[in-house]
Amino acid sequence: MEQLAERRNGPRLSIVEEVFDQKTGGSLGHTADLNAYGMMLVGEKKFDLGEKIRVSFDVPNGKNKKIRTSLTAQCRWSELHFDTPFYNSGFRFVYVTQFDIEYIQTLFFGLSERI
Repeated sequence: MEQLAERRNGPRLSIVEEVFDQKTGGSLGHTADLNAYGMMLVGEKKFDLGEKIRVSFDVPNGKNKKIRTSLTAQCRWSELHFDTPFYNSGFRFVYVTQFDIEYIQTLFFGLSERI
């Protein structure tokens, strides 16, 4: 299986949130590892290397509050999750504007300081 080079750095959060495909509204699975630059998704679908999808999920924002965020994610790797029918897939977030970058960095870095 081909994989793109590992580039993760900085804090990662073990936040489990359901991830939705914005095109269909259907669930893609849930996050297992999340940071300002990407996520690991656990779901039933194997993604193609380089495939881009528009996703949305809720991110905790203070006590018992969540913000729905929407991002474009590009698959960096996808493999079977042990002996299960699920796949672990690594995605990096692809930002369109500088505002997107600053927003998500502020959100995630603020969360990592509270956890």
